[in-house]
This record gives sequence, structure tokens and C-alpha cells, in this order.
Amino acid sequence: MTTSMTGFASASCTTKFATIVTDIKCVNHRYLDLQFKIPEELRQYEIKFRRSLVDSLKRGKVECKISINNNHDTGSKKVSDQVLKNLKALEETVAAQCPEAIRLSVNDILRWPGAIQEESMGLETLITAAEEAIGAAIKELNIARNEEGAKLKKIIQEKANHIKALVQDIKPRIPEIVASYEAKLKDRIKLLNIDASEERIAQEVVMYSTKVDIEEEIQRLEAHTSSLLDILESREAQGKKLDFLMQELNREANTLGSKSTNAETTNIAMELKVTIEQIREQVQNIE
Repeated sequence: MTTSMTGFASASCTTKFATIVTDIKCVNHRYLDLQFKIPEELRQYEIKFRRSLVDSLKRGKVECKISINNNHDTGSKKVSDQVLKNLKALEETVAAQCPEAIRLSVNDILRWPGAIQEESMGLETLITAAEEAIGAAIKELNIARNEEGAKLKKIIQEKANHIKALVQDIKPRIPEIVASYEAKLKDRIKLLNIDASEERIAQEVVMYSTKVDIEEEIQRLEAHTSSLLDILESREAQGKKLDFLMQELNREANTLGSKSTNAETTNIAMELKVTIEQIREQVQNIE
């Protein structure tokens, strides 16, 4: 499947005490480079989170950010029994020595340091929520990358078919070029009044035809283009294979251009190079 390396996804998992949010951003890279930004309480589980990404992604520079947003309206707050006992004992001590002292109000007690206790989420629950958020984010990321990959595949297929059309266009021109060279050679010999045998002329034509022969380049261009289209239909990772094919296609296009001897074949060779470069730019985005 053609999958893009670029994408962004965000997912969350809400518990009684907090909401765990995972953001994953992926951009082009030659290999898989994972970077994490996570709270300290989750740091020891980074390897576990990393494994989840490695199992789903093959290439790309990936940034995974996990954040914990505490829920403050969970009704999990309570007054510390120990603080109440301490305050009561202190108040009785003060009242015994200073009967005229004002008693503690409810607000005084609630504002006392440590009087309000908030139930916290257990580490196991936190890890489970984080894993769920990461899994959901990876799923969303892959959906986005596959959708983008389908668009890239369509663009590359159109460009590959254009290459095939250009190759078919240049094929019949070579015999025409050789025949034109032979006619011009004979006209030049006649104009200069040079005594040249048909055998000698034939030798020159053969040497010229060998020089401009691009049959091998055409065969390779056709083979590489067919391989390109086949790879786009495969279920395996495609990026590195496609990148290698781009180098091969570009090499054949350069050789073809160097053998071009007239404006038409030169223009076709130039169009080939431009189209191959356009494909190469798209291939850089494929996993």
C-alpha cells in the first residue's frame, strides 16, 4: 500500500481523574526517528510507547507528545480526618488557656494546609489510559497517511504513464534520424564533389546509427516504468524501492539526452527528466 510519511493525529482517553492526550506528528525522513515529549511520571514507560510506534511505522521523523490534563470537577476531594483531629486538639488547647479566643470557622479549616485531600489516579490506570490514547492516535495517523498515500499514488501513476507515452513517441524517430543523416551525408559529399563509395557511406551511417542508438535506454526506461507501477500495487513498504528506481530512470534519461542529435529527441529527453524529477519529489513523501 502506498503510504505517505507525513501526517498528524490527536487522540485522548478520559478517566475519572484526568484526560490523557496524545499528539503524533510525522514528517519525511530517511529512516524511522522517534522523539517523545511525555510527563516525568510516564518517562519510565517510554520504551513501551516507542514499541507501539515501531510496530506501525517504518520511516519518518515522528514526534509523539503525551500530556495529562487533570479533571478538577470529579468530586474526589475530601477533608483530611487527621488534619481535623489535629486542629480540634489545638483548638481545645488554645480555648483552655484563652477562653475568649474566637473559634475556628469552616473556612479557616478548609484553608488550612493539607486539609483538602484530592484522590489521585493510580499509575496503572494512567499507563492504561496513555496506551489507549497512543493506539487511537496511531490509528488516526495511519488513516490520514493512507489517504495521502492514495493521492500520491495517483499522481505518480499519471506521471509514469506520461513517461511511457514519451518513450513510445521517441521510438520511431531513431530510424528517421539515421535516414536523415544518410541523406544529408550524401548531399554534402555531392556538394563537395568528393569521391566516396557506397561502402564508405554505409560505414559512416553504421557508425552514426551506433552513436545514436538508444534501444537499450528505451528498454530500460520501459522496464523501470513497469517496475514502478508494480511497486505502487504492492503491500510492502515502497519508499526506498521507488527512490532507487528514480535514480535508475534519471540515469537512463541522462544517457538518452546525451545521445540526442536533433531538437525533437532532445526535447523529449528533457521532458523525461522533468517528469522523473516530479515523480522523485512525490516519492520523497512515501514510507
